[in-house]
Amino acid sequence: MKAPNGLVYYRQGKGEETILMHPSLGLGRFLFHRVSPFLTPMYSIVTWDPRGIGDRRELEPNLSGWIDDVLTLLELTPGPIHLLGVSLGTWVMGRVAVLAAGRVTSLTLIGSSLGFVHGEQAVQERRRELERESMGDFGKRYAETTLMPGTQPEIRENLALELAGVDKDSYLKAMEAIYTVSNQEIFSQIDCPSLILVGQKDERTPPDMADAVAEAIHTPYVRIVPRAGHLAVLDQPGRVADYVAAFCKARRLPPDY
Repeated sequence: MKAPNGLVYYRQGKGEETILMHPSLGLGRFLFHRVSPFLTPMYSIVTWDPRGIGDRRELEPNLSGWIDDVLTLLELTPGPIHLLGVSLGTWVMGRVAVLAAGRVTSLTLIGSSLGFVHGEQAVQERRRELERESMGDFGKRYAETTLMPGTQPEIRENLALELAGVDKDSYLKAMEAIYTVSNQEIFSQIDCPSLILVGQKDERTPPDMADAVAEAIHTPYVRIVPRAGHLAVLDQPGRVADYVAAFCKARRLPPDY
């Protein structure tokens, strides 16, 4: 399907309530191919390639553009809407939850952070790394160090291939767009029911960062996904879907869930 602004998006499922899913740094809708089948029996799932990725690789990646695209999708989507963001997507969806508070039913943030103290330094270090290696080599290294050992080899290979197809400059611009921006103030303005998920073995945005996000948003709903790293939607899609479905249905989670 195509939005008036040219955004191509993909809808699965026939649920009356819709989950809009924004992916992580350097990735498009591929990120959700494992978790979506668990959710489509109950919800409509909308995914897309953000600016700078896939079928929109020619567009400059930036935070305002990503936000505008989600706001466009909100206008095109009837019924209750839930937002879900992974890593970079948490920067986007947290801001959309504030800007479109009247339309957002719930918010799920996976692999989130209030920001990075040495963000500019991290961007420069990644820039130097990509001067020495191809995106293909980087993709292989990222997949090996991000996914859990038990995750299927084909998932690891496909993740590496997805990153291999990303333009270096676009990747670095996208990284800079979030690594140099704080979420503290914007997250404190979120007032919709919010769920924070983090992989048990997430070394990029570890559980203590998730706790800080939860404190800023004032939500008690923080859950650690066992046997998962930064991309829990690939490592443990079924468990992530269980949390998301339960939260979207009730806007809360029981203490023992």
